[in-house]
Amino acid sequence: MISGMHAAFLLFHNRVVDHLRAQGQQGNVFEAARQQVRWHYQWLVLREFLPQIVGQGVVDDLLANGRRFYRPVAGQQFIPVEFQGAAYRFGHSMVRPSYRANLAGNPDGTAFFGFIFDPAGQGQADPVDLRGGARAARRFIGWQTFFDFGDGEVRPNKRIDTRVSTPLFNLPLAAIPSADPPTSLAQRNLLRHITWSLPSGQNIARAVGVQSLEAQHFPELQAIGHGLPSSTPLWYYVLKEAEVLGGGLRLAGVGARIVGEVFVGLLQLDPASFLRTNPSWRPTLPRRSGPAGDFRMVDLLTFARVDPASRGQ
Repeated sequence: MISGMHAAFLLFHNRVVDHLRAQGQQGNVFEAARQQVRWHYQWLVLREFLPQIVGQGVVDDLLANGRRFYRPVAGQQFIPVEFQGAAYRFGHSMVRPSYRANLAGNPDGTAFFGFIFDPAGQGQADPVDLRGGARAARRFIGWQTFFDFGDGEVRPNKRIDTRVSTPLFNLPLAAIPSADPPTSLAQRNLLRHITWSLPSGQNIARAVGVQSLEAQHFPELQAIGHGLPSSTPLWYYVLKEAEVLGGGLRLAGVGARIVGEVFVGLLQLDPASFLRTNPSWRPTLPRRSGPAGDFRMVDLLTFARVDPASRGQ
């Protein structure tokens, strides 16, 4: 799916180049296309992606009242370790053990379902699972499983909670940098908390002035002890916070604040972003449906011609 998304963005860029040329674009077409691609992508992040994962209220507050904690000097913006090593790893809990990758990809016209990782797929030319590094007709992703094209085929993500799908506890070595154990994604995340000396979720909550989860919210950690229920590793804390305060549908409190401030901050600090140079800008590319001046992921995939209709799915 990740490789397919990369390919979709490459095709999207090339279609923008063709579109600008057809409109009679003068001068440096590549530079104009690059700006269009970046700005439409930034719009998606700000107007579709962030509201879904941190809530529209957090986005509105950041745009109206500014960032309170992520405030690097312009030109020295960076990715905080709390974001990289914990908060933005919330997606690990949303991964399902298997997916319908293509609605009619198998030779007999049936849907291709696969586990994200299956040891049986090791070394196969067309693996039974969804690992990368292989090419076959059924491995071209049918995006209607993952985005809503209005055909009733979209499937929801797993909720954000403290439960991680079984295949992520035994990653293929090819999926791990330098093929270094452990192979459990959860264990690797928790080890980062220690090796990077990250603060606990409770300490960050108190520092930023949001509701803090306390020991009673972590009954599963009581038997482990070592102070974990009241001083919880940030990654695990963010997952529990989303589960308890966000109903598993979005980040809350600490997680929402970290992820929201970093994304909005990077856009505001980027000297070439639309939010910095032209905050009143609206998307200009054609849409799949709906009024002009907006742009969603299904519009990008349709414009790139990897939508279900373009692929005959």
